[in-house]
Amino acid sequence: MRPTPERMPGHEQYRGNEQHGDHGFHQVPPGPRIPQHRSTCDATHESGHEDALKLPSQGQHFAGSVGCMLEPEHPGRRIAKYRKLRGMTQTKLAMAAGVSKNRLAKVETGAAAASSVWIGAVANALGVEADLIYGIDNERPRLDGTIPAVRRVLASTDLLPSLEPDSLEQLRPLVEQVVRWRHAAAYAKLTKVLPDLAEQLLVAGERDGAPAYVLLTSVYRAANTLSHKLGHNDLSMLATDRMVWAAERSADPLLLATTQYVKSAALARIGATAQAIRLTDRTIADIEPYAADDTAAAVLCALHMRRAGLACLAGDSDTTDTHFGAAGGLAERVGDRQVLGTIVGPTNLRLWELNAAVDLGRVAEAQKIAKIVRLPAEFPRERSAHYWLDTARAHLAAGKPDDAVDALQEARSIAPEYFRNARAVKTTLEATAEQQRRASNGLRALSNYAGLKD
Repeated sequence: MRPTPERMPGHEQYRGNEQHGDHGFHQVPPGPRIPQHRSTCDATHESGHEDALKLPSQGQHFAGSVGCMLEPEHPGRRIAKYRKLRGMTQTKLAMAAGVSKNRLAKVETGAAAASSVWIGAVANALGVEADLIYGIDNERPRLDGTIPAVRRVLASTDLLPSLEPDSLEQLRPLVEQVVRWRHAAAYAKLTKVLPDLAEQLLVAGERDGAPAYVLLTSVYRAANTLSHKLGHNDLSMLATDRMVWAAERSADPLLLATTQYVKSAALARIGATAQAIRLTDRTIADIEPYAADDTAAAVLCALHMRRAGLACLAGDSDTTDTHFGAAGGLAERVGDRQVLGTIVGPTNLRLWELNAAVDLGRVAEAQKIAKIVRLPAEFPRERSAHYWLDTARAHLAAGKPDDAVDALQEARSIAPEYFRNARAVKTTLEATAEQQRRASNGLRALSNYAGLKD
């Protein structure tokens, strides 16, 4: 039974409005396995970025000039510096941040690469901005105009512009394209269309009601993606609040549940892990009674994966395994697909499990998962890049930096804009450099592309 506004606990504001958004699943077709650990990435991909870069193999001399290279101080060293300045032991910092001491020790020495959520939690416990941990002052400008555009998107929900918006029939295909660009990590393309689209849909909401707010929720989610990929966690929190605001007006409890899925990650990135856990637990409890409905089951699958990730962040392996177990049955049932802008199914569950295995220090398990994953041909590029990034982190955990470079080359090839702009890429490159006695030509080229400086 699908949840309706009247049936959903805690969502009384929906009563009397029966209109729902489109829950049609898009089945991701099966495809061939992506080759494991190729040493070059000279293919051009349709990710909104066509300037493919051919990289040298590990033993090859890099003939070009490398204008910028790896920083001598990686994020782990910065964490150790601020920890000592505050007179904190590793044990005290780990407890304050809600992370494992073992993981903290490995990150500080450069033996492990940390996720953006993990760094957010530690930065919050240290009382510093995450930018200081990343060394943001040493980064070159990225995606000029993106953050001003995001601020325009999120500026207001009540000061409506004086315009006559296009019809929803005209706006819907544009929003569907925005979702595709978000999954493809085509950030420059998103930057160009989001401000105008948000303004039109805000006015359309006054005219057309719930269907317009369904579309507006997707626009705010794209703004959230741009915000947190570029490290602006304050804007990410604002974007998720806007998502919730729009979803509450969409008359769709399942859409609202997916916004809570996104918001929980934003909370974790600013160190509010306890709040993220409470939000996710509450949303799971709201949706579980309706799991017989396939769309509700898919949303519930995503929520259990998120809850497992939050438990992993705290080093709670038992709770991590419990929620992955719950997600597993749901994933097999619904299959690989996209629902309400969220990727679910067995393949994405494997990617979550890979990430958790690395963060929990289960090195053999992480390498095993990385080897058996088969990415469908149409799997979203951003998630595919995440797979290769976590595969690189698994290799680093096993002390194999050269294999990590091969995996990073795959990530760059699949999603160039993600690779150039995501903070998690930078931390992984720096951890790789820490393990290589002398930076290989392949690593130098990747670091140059990502904007790391001497």
